[in-house]
Amino acid sequence: MRKFAFLEICGMFDHSLAIKIGLHFFLWGGAIQFFGTKRHHDKWLKDAENYAIKGCFAMTELGHGSNVRGIETITTYDSNTGEFVIGTPCESAQKYWIGGAVNHATHTIVLSQLIINGNSQGVHAFIAQIRDGDGNISPNVRIADCGHKIGLNGVDNGRLWFDKVRIPRENLLNSVADVSPDGQYLSAIKDPDQISLAIAIRYSLTRRAFSVLPNGDEVLLLDYPTHQRCLLPLLAKT
Repeated sequence: MRKFAFLEICGMFDHSLAIKIGLHFFLWGGAIQFFGTKRHHDKWLKDAENYAIKGCFAMTELGHGSNVRGIETITTYDSNTGEFVIGTPCESAQKYWIGGAVNHATHTIVLSQLIINGNSQGVHAFIAQIRDGDGNISPNVRIADCGHKIGLNGVDNGRLWFDKVRIPRENLLNSVADVSPDGQYLSAIKDPDQISLAIAIRYSLTRRAFSVLPNGDEVLLLDYPTHQRCLLPLLAKT
């Protein structure tokens, strides 16, 4: 609650500052909290809380907007060194509109396709350093400014390219899947669609939209017949 109060007060003073703080705490820090495990919490969250590191969230790409399943950034694993190697294979794969990337972020969460032994394991989240504490850009990382905007120019939206950037194996956020030191992909989820169905059903039981009911509430998404027709047959099949 303190963070939300702090964010609200900052927004009263400067919306750009509030957005940058939100990016740091709720996208960078939130990704570590919910996608990571204890090893990440112990290593990263205190430094994020104290601003010893400053984070951003590199999901959106030039060619794919926020279509996460379609992103083109590729990460492979080098079992000889125990490192992941992050690459931007084409211009449309550049991370785009990343708030905080141009001036201040030292680290970023990179959403990337994970390739293990030539097979795609889907999108995973990784921690990568993009500049040091003195503001020097990390080797094999390229950063450019998205330029002037109609508003909120205090938010330094940037573009990121990765040219075979190496990160430790432990920098994979591994709450649902991991890679062993010898390069084996480990996950309890056998069907990638299972987790998305669970998320969709849970969301539809909490999200309300439109059509105010007599008691003043809006309608749950799952109470709409069209939503039921989309989700319940898949649930029954499972």
